[in-house]
Amino acid sequence: MRTVPLLGLIALLLPFSGSEAQRDRDRRVGGVPRDVALEVTRTFNAPATRRVRGDFSLAATDTVRGDIAVLNGNARLGGVVTGQVIVLNGDVLLLEGSRIERSLTVLGGTFESPDRPNVGGEIRVWSSRYRYHEDADTLVAETDFFARWSQWVRDDNTNNSESQLFVTTAHTYNRVEGLPIIVGPRFRARAENTRIRAELFGIFRTGDGLRWDRENLGHRALFEVRQGERKGIAVGGRLFDEVDAMEHWQLTEAEVGLNAFLFTRDYRDYWQRHGGQGYVSLFGGRGSEVRATYGRERWSSRRMRDVWSIFSSDVPWRVNPAADEGVMNLLTLSATIDTRTNAVNPRSGWYLRGEFERGSGTMDRFGTLTEGVRPESVGTVNVAPVALGDMEYSRLLLDLRRYTRLGPQAQLNTRVVYGGWTSGNALPVQRRFAVSGIDALPGFDFRRMLGSADVGTCATGSEEAYAALGRPAQCDRMVLAQVEWKGDFRINLFGDDKYGDSRWGFNGVRGDGTWVIFANSGRGWLVDNRVRPNGGGSGGTADPLDALMYKGIPSLNTWRTDVGGGFDFGDFGVYVAQAVSQSGLSPNVYVRLSRRF
Repeated sequence: MRTVPLLGLIALLLPFSGSEAQRDRDRRVGGVPRDVALEVTRTFNAPATRRVRGDFSLAATDTVRGDIAVLNGNARLGGVVTGQVIVLNGDVLLLEGSRIERSLTVLGGTFESPDRPNVGGEIRVWSSRYRYHEDADTLVAETDFFARWSQWVRDDNTNNSESQLFVTTAHTYNRVEGLPIIVGPRFRARAENTRIRAELFGIFRTGDGLRWDRENLGHRALFEVRQGERKGIAVGGRLFDEVDAMEHWQLTEAEVGLNAFLFTRDYRDYWQRHGGQGYVSLFGGRGSEVRATYGRERWSSRRMRDVWSIFSSDVPWRVNPAADEGVMNLLTLSATIDTRTNAVNPRSGWYLRGEFERGSGTMDRFGTLTEGVRPESVGTVNVAPVALGDMEYSRLLLDLRRYTRLGPQAQLNTRVVYGGWTSGNALPVQRRFAVSGIDALPGFDFRRMLGSADVGTCATGSEEAYAALGRPAQCDRMVLAQVEWKGDFRINLFGDDKYGDSRWGFNGVRGDGTWVIFANSGRGWLVDNRVRPNGGGSGGTADPLDALMYKGIPSLNTWRTDVGGGFDFGDFGVYVAQAVSQSGLSPNVYVRLSRRF
């Protein structure tokens, strides 16, 4: 049940008449709720939705079958819409005789209609502007708290441009920055199928004190020109001095930030990047893209800081591992193919993403890893030895997902992730991998070392020595396979209505969802860098490195495996996972704020 703001309740009690009554009766006071912004974004991005940019008119003799979404334009409706109508940053006028069979939602505009509008569902109107940015042809709602602190916005409707002084968070709460805040102007312009975007942001890191010093300051600038609507080309460039995460492919930023803010648990490691890059991108369809990026940047480490958290404040933060430091030139080639029915809640389709990175430059300092992980001898086979000075490496990351609908209420989804070194010197610390924790193998604790050679993190030696380094990801390569079987379910807490479909709901979380049964299996390893008669990977010698060294993919009986199940309610899920490849481990119960994959 939605809570009606006090001013809205007063407005409902005042005696209005005619169109003025209808214009004000359904208006919400305050900012657009997060669940509403996400809801309309999903509808806009849905393949079946008819999307209109700019003004839209529907004659009295015309019919739109299905949903329609209007962005940055006014809607004048005289005919029939068999679905719902969403108008973002524009006004709506319903003419006499018009009909909307489902709901009407207006964000950033007004609503005007006859005395008794023919709308089958709920009418919702917020005068607050809908904030978003575009990724290819997909809208992404800007819903974080600081995004509502924009100081000024100027729109020029003649050329569909917008200027903003923007205040928001840079990415997520973490143990090396606290809550990073960005402030600065942003400009967007559109002329037919050409879009221009420019941003110039300063970054202030709250850290363990609001001090105005070099460690707390950064910047980010962007300029991009994009040609085409559903398919086309984009060219742009970036300048940056920012903190980046070492592994992005696992948990989402919201999940990482909340764990850090609430429980003093940060599931990522961080490093500093200062430089610039240019890119060119070919895009088409729902998120499909091919991109080439080249840049030059300086890498440096970031120290863990005394960042505040709500609970477990007496528990010390995990040390942030030291990164390799130097100046690197990076060439990155990436491609994405997305045929899913919906990016947020896919029922079927493929998602394929690949990224190849070639790095070359000069290293001034190496971060510390456990003994034997970084090759140092000259007697190498695959991986070139490491020494300060010139360095060159190649790295590949693949993420393949298949969503299969087995029936109206069942799905079978599979995922395979592979990443690793391909050539050159050994990978820098910030480009290595680990397979452990909630997103990969939730039946195993995050980077917990098991034995003297851990196949999840590639750590060697003692648990105490590994913990003192901050538990860095150390693997040259890793592979992860995931499978899940899902089915719909509903909860009827208060009995059935005449339709037999009465369900509870609160703030966008509904009493229906899916049950999930899953299994995960994977491991990491080091590329064999030693000349030995047995070829490595025997796992039966006295040297613990033998259990980590392989020239190809390790045999399946060396992989870690867990199984589990739970319930997925869309905005959050509750699961339990149990390790089955290792005895003596207790099951883990955990919460996700997004779907597993």
